[in-house]
Amino acid sequence: MDKHTMQVLQDVSAHKEAIIHKVRQQIQQEPVMPKARWTYRAVTIMITCSILLFIAWQAAKPMDELATQDEGVTPTFTDLFQTEVEGKDTAFSNFFPLANYLSQAKHIQYYAPLQGLEAMQSVATSLEDVVHLTDPENLPFQPNIHEVYAISAKMEDGSQQTQFQFSYKEKSSTGVDLQFINFTVTNVKYNPLASYVKSKNMEETLGMKVSNIGLNFMNPLFYREMSPERGYVYTYYNYDETDKRIFQMTTRANEFYSYYNGYVYHIGYQLDGDPQEVQEKMAILARDFILGE
Repeated sequence: MDKHTMQVLQDVSAHKEAIIHKVRQQIQQEPVMPKARWTYRAVTIMITCSILLFIAWQAAKPMDELATQDEGVTPTFTDLFQTEVEGKDTAFSNFFPLANYLSQAKHIQYYAPLQGLEAMQSVATSLEDVVHLTDPENLPFQPNIHEVYAISAKMEDGSQQTQFQFSYKEKSSTGVDLQFINFTVTNVKYNPLASYVKSKNMEETLGMKVSNIGLNFMNPLFYREMSPERGYVYTYYNYDETDKRIFQMTTRANEFYSYYNGYVYHIGYQLDGDPQEVQEKMAILARDFILGE
């Protein structure tokens, strides 16, 4: 190897050692990152990675699974009413002759009523937008019984019909209904009020005071004032716990009656207080129960 080559190699080696020395000095001079800062950075990175992985997992899931989780599972009739009991006949309006076909049910199945506000709300949820329960605090009395009945039947024309009765009652220690409100809803194939024409002669003859106070601007909401001295009675469901049997209570009551979107609504009440004030309050509750407004 000639002298020139040897000199070049020596110069390169010396330059390399100088660079390595310089880098070592710079590393030693850089401040060391505090341990707490390293911990904070590590946690931040872990959280960010977790969020990104969750987003990717959600995006990969089927759309129908996501929809099911968001909407929840609506309870079905068989989920809620599982205990069949004895019974006889169905409740219907005694003052609307054209609606009496509601009593023409065959193969009727009766179920033990569900007790409590939570059970009532579960049934209302299963019916979706058909009924809208009111807060008990908005009722014109304080009930000590909250229950919901279900009666299922086949009609003479072969159609399936289910009737629900949402009951708020003040029951005495001896089992007597002192005050009550019953909200009854029944699915029907046609509007039983479509051809109903209120007759003044019928009112004069039977002593019935029937008025249309209006459900909304298109649909009627009929109101019949209780007439203790006349013969039209009001029937609703009650339950005999001892005999495991549904039976009909026959009494007198003020009644609302309407049809809306495939359902007949029949609301009966017997309450203390000023009749006019109670009627006005109940008209609001009846509309809210049907329309949810």
